[in-house]
Amino acid sequence: MSDFNISNLGLVGCGGAGFPTHVKLAARNVEALIVNAAECEPLLHKDKEILLHRTQDFFTGLIVAADLTGAANVYIGLKKKHADLFDFMEKAIPDRRIKMLPLGDFYPAGDEYELVYEATGKLIPFGGIPLNIGCVVMNVETLMNLGLNRPVTHKLLTVAGAVSKPCTIEVPIGITVSEAIALAGLNNLDGMRVIDGGPMMGKLVSDPHTDIVSKTTGGLIVLPETHVLIRKMTASDSTRTRIAKSACDQCTDCSELCPRALLGYPIRPHKAMRTAQFTPYAQTDYAIDSVFCSDCGLCSNFACPEDLPPREMCAIAKRYHLGKGVKPASFQGSPQVHPMRNMRRVTVERLIKKLGLLDYNHEAPLQTVSKTFNKVVLPLKMHIGVPVTPTVKLGDKVKAGQLIGAMPDGKLSAALHASISGTVSSVDDKAIIISKE
Repeated sequence: MSDFNISNLGLVGCGGAGFPTHVKLAARNVEALIVNAAECEPLLHKDKEILLHRTQDFFTGLIVAADLTGAANVYIGLKKKHADLFDFMEKAIPDRRIKMLPLGDFYPAGDEYELVYEATGKLIPFGGIPLNIGCVVMNVETLMNLGLNRPVTHKLLTVAGAVSKPCTIEVPIGITVSEAIALAGLNNLDGMRVIDGGPMMGKLVSDPHTDIVSKTTGGLIVLPETHVLIRKMTASDSTRTRIAKSACDQCTDCSELCPRALLGYPIRPHKAMRTAQFTPYAQTDYAIDSVFCSDCGLCSNFACPEDLPPREMCAIAKRYHLGKGVKPASFQGSPQVHPMRNMRRVTVERLIKKLGLLDYNHEAPLQTVSKTFNKVVLPLKMHIGVPVTPTVKLGDKVKAGQLIGAMPDGKLSAALHASISGTVSSVDDKAIIISKE
């Protein structure tokens, strides 16, 4: 499979920001190709279901990626607590370059900085990416899609939380969030809010009846609007700042448990809290080391004994300083792993208890979806980069898998394909809508 063919498939990173896969796989002479199968966010099970039920497609894609990048070593990072799946995968390995990488049940084991260190013993330089030290990190579903060698039209995701039938499903990209949730047995979302992604790093869905399942939707978690997580996520920046100013006693627990700090990066969330206390809102003195924050949320959702928002204070400071041109790569020095790292890591079991999610901690097996969908809304930008250019017009008949959005020449983008067959009922500068007759 060539880079050209891959660029025509519309592949993006399925578990993160949606970086176009054909660009990532343009790397050459890679030392290590690392698969992020950690799935460290609570309640999500999609990657494990793919490894169990779509094993051949996954390995096919993994070998293609290894061949293209010239990776000398290939690691599948999977938590060793999934003993049966770990053994199953180890026995199924089809290529001697591939090795299973046992991970502890810690959060955030799937952070690429953590994965690179666990696999190679190397640390990504300040402001760097894995490729700076010869590594490429890829997602399980992205590799499965690569192995299928066909345009990306469907998305696998876990539906969990306050639903009667937690499950992992495969649905057309562009259906509404509420349609996906209905497949898990919940049709009435009154009094509920939905998180797109995991409970730690996901984002609140604005309106489940209009927001859609995108190429990067890895999970949908339904929680009562009164749940503590939802209350935290709906707080405004001004409210968070007021809380931070009024209550932080500078205990430094947030910094002592910060995963990036434990790897040796100069991020200290307690300093962001300190500057919030003593600096007027939106001033220039916010802690500059906040640019190293990974937004994992461990400080706000676990470490702080007073449930204060250090992650959110870091985010405010990070936005400010990055907007002023501060670059993490300009910091002097190199990361050095903290000697207490292994003792300070937080297990997912403890995290689930602290988040108040024990009642929702269930398996989510892959289920077959027989329902047909009559309409999809396909945004022109579901990836890092620039939007695609529509190749269809109002009234055109399209088939599932047909190209409907082309990448602009020379620009970072990802091709867009029809996820259902039907008629183009709307085309504008934001999205293409396809409806069945």
